[in-house]
Amino acid sequence: MKITQILLLIFISSVALGQTFSEEIDNIYNFQPSKLTDKEQELKMPSLDIFWSKVGGDTIHYLNQLRAELRNTGHNPFFYYDGSGLLLSLTNSKADKELAIEAIAKCDLDDISQRVYVRTLNHLAKEGFDVTKPAIKILYAEKYSFFIPQHAMVFNQGYCLTYMLVPQQNKFYIDTLIAIFKDLDTNAQKSVITTLWFACDCKSDDFMETISMDKNLPIIVSDYAKRMIGYTQLSNDQKAYLNIIDKAQLQELRKSALSRFSDEAIDELDMTTRILRKQNKCH
Repeated sequence: MKITQILLLIFISSVALGQTFSEEIDNIYNFQPSKLTDKEQELKMPSLDIFWSKVGGDTIHYLNQLRAELRNTGHNPFFYYDGSGLLLSLTNSKADKELAIEAIAKCDLDDISQRVYVRTLNHLAKEGFDVTKPAIKILYAEKYSFFIPQHAMVFNQGYCLTYMLVPQQNKFYIDTLIAIFKDLDTNAQKSVITTLWFACDCKSDDFMETISMDKNLPIIVSDYAKRMIGYTQLSNDQKAYLNIIDKAQLQELRKSALSRFSDEAIDELDMTTRILRKQNKCH
């Protein structure tokens, strides 16, 4: 351990003796990464590392305290994300994962890498957890997306929302998306339509049909819904592929696509969605 980290550990330990665990959290998480330079963020890392080591080194004493503070309100928003990461690194219990999801919903999106945020919730959704509450936060963020240099593509807001919500059960999120739709801006509404299309759900289809005929919506939104509803055609190559794949393999391909962040994965998700939508026969 570097001498500066040793000195910092001694300082933090001595200060911690005279404060509660809650006060210690507020003293350590007293910043917002989005408001700091890279150099300033780097200077904050040792204190976070020491805090993680302290809690991880004595879970009998600190784990329940960490849980309590994640449930509480009033801390710096960044603590709720970073503290959730700490919790998930120490336990694999269902209750703790649900607690982490609730806490993540209290973070400030500006402080978290878009790619990391989406991947975190995608992972939890694939495990069967309801991540709707933190996921829909991105619908209120301007131009939410991230760039994937390996594939030279932008993962836009619609794809981000899809990859967080669609791996989980439809019942967790479809009613919520429908309920908040009218309160969203045009771009977010199109992102919701994208996700509802990928959901392959009759209730989603009924809602998109309604949107496509709603004269009170911006025409760019209603036209987008109309276009997505009609997006069912398969290419000749896709039709040929369909002839050699069974239903179980189709579901496995869809599941695999929702685990990978690339243009190829999007193409596979698109194809499996169109096939499933034809099979659903909602109307």
